[in-house]
Amino acid sequence: MINRITISISILTIFLLLGLPGHSWAIQPHGEPEGMYVHQMAHVLFLGALAYLYLHTRSTPDLVSRGWRYLRLFCLLSIAWNIVAFTGHIVADLHGQRAPGAPLDIVEILYILTRMDHFVFVPALFALMFSLRTFYLEAGEEKAQ
Repeated sequence: MINRITISISILTIFLLLGLPGHSWAIQPHGEPEGMYVHQMAHVLFLGALAYLYLHTRSTPDLVSRGWRYLRLFCLLSIAWNIVAFTGHIVADLHGQRAPGAPLDIVEILYILTRMDHFVFVPALFALMFSLRTFYLEAGEEKAQ
C-alpha cells in the first residue's frame, strides 16, 4: 500500500514539474568585465586539470582497463569543449559588435559553431558515465572473487 502511494506521489510530482516549467537559466550572465575574466580563467584551469589527468592516466601502465580508456576519452572531449567554449566567449563579444544584416564572415561562422558546444560536451558526459559504470562493475567483480 505504501509503495503504491509513493509511486503515485512520484508520478504526480514529475507531471507537475514537467507541466509547470519555469526559466532554466542555462546561459548564465557574468558581471562585466571581471566576471567574464574569472570565467575564462576557470576554462583554462579546467583544461589544464583535464590535460594533466589525461597524461597521467595515459602514462601509468596499471591504468589500462576499459574504464580508464573511457575516462581518457572524457578528458579529450572535455578539453575540446573547453577550447570551443573559450573561443565562443571571445567570438560572442566580436559578434555583438557586428552590424545587423552584415555578410557572412569568419566571426559569424565561429559564433554559430561555438553555440553548438553541447555536441562535444554531451558525448564527454556519456564517456564519463560509461567510465564510472565500468569502474563500478569492475569493483563488484573484484569483490565477488
